[in-house]
Amino acid sequence: MHQTRDPSDAWHRVYVGYRDRIVNGELKPGDRLPTLARLAERHGLTAHGARQVMSRLRNEGRIESWQGVGHRVSEIRVVYRIDNRPRFNANLARQGRQGGTRLLATRRIGLPTRFSDAMGLRQGTRIVQTEILRFAEGRPVVLAQNFFPADRFLGIEGPLAETESITEALSIFGISGTERQRTSVETRMPSAHEALQLEIPANQPVLVTTGRNVDRHGKVVELSYAVSRGDAVTIEI
Repeated sequence: MHQTRDPSDAWHRVYVGYRDRIVNGELKPGDRLPTLARLAERHGLTAHGARQVMSRLRNEGRIESWQGVGHRVSEIRVVYRIDNRPRFNANLARQGRQGGTRLLATRRIGLPTRFSDAMGLRQGTRIVQTEILRFAEGRPVVLAQNFFPADRFLGIEGPLAETESITEALSIFGISGTERQRTSVETRMPSAHEALQLEIPANQPVLVTTGRNVDRHGKVVELSYAVSRGDAVTIEI
C-alpha cells in the first residue's frame, strides 16, 4: 500500500525548531515533548517524519525516552567527584553549575543491620538519621541519607535544619573537617520514594554510593548513603 511521505525537508524543519528551543533554554531539562502522534498532528508530519525528528534529537543526546513516560529533554550531566573530602556543592561550583540542598527529615533510630559494617558500629546503636535532597540547576539529582552517632552528635538536628549544611552543623560540634575513609558504589532500580523525590520513572536505574567519613583521629563521624540519578550524575572516584 502506498504510504504518504513528508516533503523532503518538512521533518528537518521541525527537528531544527525543537533543537534550537532546547539549545536556547526555552525547553529545559526534564520538559516533556509531544507524543509522536501529537507531533505529527501539530506539524503536519507523517508518523515516519515524527519518528525522524525524535530519532535525530535522541541520537544527538538532546532528548531521552523512557517506557511509559515518553520523550523529554535530557537532564544536565554533572560529575560528582568522590575523593577524600567529597563536597557536592563544591563539585558543582567547579563545573560552573548552581547547587542546592533541602533537608527533608531527621529522626533518631537504631542503626539498621545493613549499615552496621559500613559504619563500623554495632547494630542498634542509636544514631541521628537525616534525609537530604540535593539539586543541580534546580533539578533534584541526589537523595542522601546521613547517619551520625547520637551519643556524639546529640541535637545535631537543630543546626542541620537551620543551615541545611552537614559541614556547618558538624563545625558546631567541633569537627573542622572530615575525610572519606571508604566508598562503595552500586547500581539498582529506585524505590517508589526515591523515584518520587528524584522525579524519575520507576524503571530508571540509580547510582548508590555508601561512604564512611571520619575525623582527624579516625573516629567515625558520619555514614553517607547517596542515591543519584543515573541519567544526570557521573560518579568519579
